[in-house]
Amino acid sequence: MRKQAVKIILCAGASLGLLAPALFASRFGLDGGYSGGPAGEGRNCSACHVFNEGPGQVELLGVPQRYRGGAFYDLIVRIGDPEQAGAGFQISAEGRNAHAGQLIVVDPIHTDFGAFGSNSKYMMHTETGVIDSVAEWGNNGGSYDYHLRWQAPETDASSITFFVSGNAINNAEFFVGDRFYSTHSTINYALPGDADGDGDADLNDFAVMQRCFLLDGTMSEEACAYVDLTRDDAVSLSDLADFVAAMVGPTAVLPANYVRADVVRGGQIFDQWWTVIGGQAPSGNHPLYPLDGPRAGAITFRCKECHGWDYKGLDGRYGSGSHATGIRGVFDTEKTAQEIFDLLQSNPTQQPNGHAMSAYGMTEGDLWDVVKWTREGVLDTNSYISADGAFFGDLQFGQFLFDTVCSSCHGFDGRSLNFGTDVSPEYVGTVAQVNPWEFLHLIRFGHPGTPMPALELLQWDVDLASDIGAYSETLPSE
Repeated sequence: MRKQAVKIILCAGASLGLLAPALFASRFGLDGGYSGGPAGEGRNCSACHVFNEGPGQVELLGVPQRYRGGAFYDLIVRIGDPEQAGAGFQISAEGRNAHAGQLIVVDPIHTDFGAFGSNSKYMMHTETGVIDSVAEWGNNGGSYDYHLRWQAPETDASSITFFVSGNAINNAEFFVGDRFYSTHSTINYALPGDADGDGDADLNDFAVMQRCFLLDGTMSEEACAYVDLTRDDAVSLSDLADFVAAMVGPTAVLPANYVRADVVRGGQIFDQWWTVIGGQAPSGNHPLYPLDGPRAGAITFRCKECHGWDYKGLDGRYGSGSHATGIRGVFDTEKTAQEIFDLLQSNPTQQPNGHAMSAYGMTEGDLWDVVKWTREGVLDTNSYISADGAFFGDLQFGQFLFDTVCSSCHGFDGRSLNFGTDVSPEYVGTVAQVNPWEFLHLIRFGHPGTPMPALELLQWDVDLASDIGAYSETLPSE
């Protein structure tokens, strides 16, 4: 769903001996903009130094799984190469469109901002830092650590990526023989009370809070930090009160109706909502469906008909062909839960692209189910299905799962149930081969109006659904 990135890069001087003027400057640290992040247009040290050709690496240690607003994090940039003699670095933290948070110098002897402290957006080595790295290189097993601190933004800045670039030097007079390494690490914002990182504060997170509370506030696991809402480095009854407010209170991060919503039911509503809610198929065309669209009637009210089984709309499988509408998908939406709900409930006169689904019989609970599915059930189908429609799963294990679970209804050849007609039959193999994206959705969330179990309810990993898909593509299609 949507995130910004922070990136870190390290660049070190090539030599501690007699250097040409241009190289001598790097001994003190380069100007900012060479961390490899987008704010510096991807510039790094590779223009002068050999890139990743050696047994070394650069690491960024201490990065949290997620960042809390305004929190401080102590980080270590470690450059290592057993064949070299010292190192320097440059780092930046960047979001989607700008630097994010604040880099803080904790070791002014060895680190500074830009060349001579000129740019606080980039941190790097000092001359003394490079000299000491050479002096301590052998004792450290061919590596050196630079220490720094980063303060996260006060509010959600989406995903942030740390870009780090390190140069392992050979301590010769010139940069020939130096080795430049880079890495990056991306983290996302931690919603208050969301211990497990699924985007909401719910009973699973409450279980974490209980465990952290029983640990007497020792904060022995990282998840405890996300339920320490009072930020006193302990989990107490005060945090419990704030946690309840985060779930259902007037200042809740997510609406209470969202917390209680059913993501699996939302996935079925996306398929054919009137079957799920026990209503009647609407007549006419949905008001947002293009007048020159290729379909007509109730099918235009199915969410999948515009947004596609791969959830990408015009950017995916429905970007062309007999289902093309020119409408965007729901994959990777940046809208909040409330914004999605308002869009589904309002009519076009109240809000541009308002879907007016309440007017056709969907309740608020139905809409919140769709909202939760949109935020938590949508995934990138490219991770499981190739561009030409082949599942990436394990065919052999998929056969085992199909034979032990799916065959009880579909038969071992997948033809016990016909989804089509006698003239144009559709079996498991048919759907898997013709529309694997629909197949993946149905196996995850079930088929509306049927007893088909949803793998999401069984809490099976999506990879298992891909395994079943890989085998199902080998079954008869007619």
